[in-house]
Amino acid sequence: MKDRTEPTIAELNRWTVGLDGELKQRDVKAAGGQNKVLGSVLSDFETILGRPMEVCDINPDVAIMLILKMKRDGARQRGMRARYDWFVGRAETAFRLGWLPRQDFDDVKELFAKSAGFGTASPLPAANVGSAAGTIANISLSELLEIHYIPSRLIGKSQNTLRLYRNTIRKLNRWAGRDFMVADLNVQTCARYIGDLMASGTLSPHTIEKEATQLRALWNFAYRKRMHTDAPEIAPVSCPDRIPDAWTRDEMVALMKACESAKGMIGKIEASKFWPALVSLIYDCGERISAVMQIRRDDIDSQGWVTVRGEYRKGKTRDKRYKLRPETVARINAIKVIGEPLILPWPMSEHYLWPKFGEVLKAAGLPSNRRTKFHKIRRTCASDFEAAGGNATKLLDHDNRRTTMRYLDPRVIREVQPADIVPGIGQEVAANE
Repeated sequence: MKDRTEPTIAELNRWTVGLDGELKQRDVKAAGGQNKVLGSVLSDFETILGRPMEVCDINPDVAIMLILKMKRDGARQRGMRARYDWFVGRAETAFRLGWLPRQDFDDVKELFAKSAGFGTASPLPAANVGSAAGTIANISLSELLEIHYIPSRLIGKSQNTLRLYRNTIRKLNRWAGRDFMVADLNVQTCARYIGDLMASGTLSPHTIEKEATQLRALWNFAYRKRMHTDAPEIAPVSCPDRIPDAWTRDEMVALMKACESAKGMIGKIEASKFWPALVSLIYDCGERISAVMQIRRDDIDSQGWVTVRGEYRKGKTRDKRYKLRPETVARINAIKVIGEPLILPWPMSEHYLWPKFGEVLKAAGLPSNRRTKFHKIRRTCASDFEAAGGNATKLLDHDNRRTTMRYLDPRVIREVQPADIVPGIGQEVAANE
């Protein structure tokens, strides 16, 4: 709701959704059981991630992380159910307050209430932890990830990386009809799972290969740590290369007009000022949306140069500096919020950024799908820069030209086509007559 205070866990705890579906204030002191669950959630969250919990952390991924901790600690089903109910209730309240998008917690139930998954007529049989070559660790893939792999391999990686790994394991659990075990990592089972993913027709080959890559990484880690007796054997998934596409000049103009006409507020910033600043900033530097959303006020100097810190960027390897256009600097200055260090503060769940931008695209009369969001602006920046004589490989900070070519729209960079230089059928004869 627009007239409510800033989203905080404490403020959220003051509200509930009644049986009639209406928001109601509640007596916090009287909500003893809920307060106890809240206290344990906040404590476990800070123990694991080393920071206080925020409203945007009320999502299925965090719920799974915290319920898995309870499961490892030997909690009863009743306790895990209470924590699940807390997440579902708080997420619905946050949605009614306008702080978060509506979220689906169905997958979380699998942690304490098993259900059959796709692709199998019945659950997988129990995993065999013994073999002629030795003994395989009797732990689930979730436990391997949370207890061993994350501390050893993923410290410092983005929350999105952790989310993708957890999502892959959730789908494996659903497919298996039980916890997928380290001992289930074998050629036959993995091939069957990937085959079912491909047969379902709901995922792109690139998404399936991403999941296969994560399985290889986890299996290889288990093998190297002597928690598995066999080296990983998962065949790569064939992924066709897509032709890069960028927005045309007219489409970018239409997009900016839609940004400037957007209604409502984004936190304390008018949407009609937030979106133009965001689109301009991405177009000026060609950075990923994940990096752009972390840029701070003190990263821009008085000359209009922005430094995108290495810790904001994919790979977290090095800083990059870009010169901003004067109109971009003006748009950024127009959304300054006193006391807010970020240039583009987003008060809602980070996942909500994409569907909200999709609404702007639709208002501009442009397609809104997974290939037309923020990364298409990055491709547009790279293509326009290359067409103007710049080096897009250096701009995008790629290690090789082959990667850059996946970003360059051949229509924009004016790749020579047969129709440009080869005479048409009969044209050569006609020219000689």
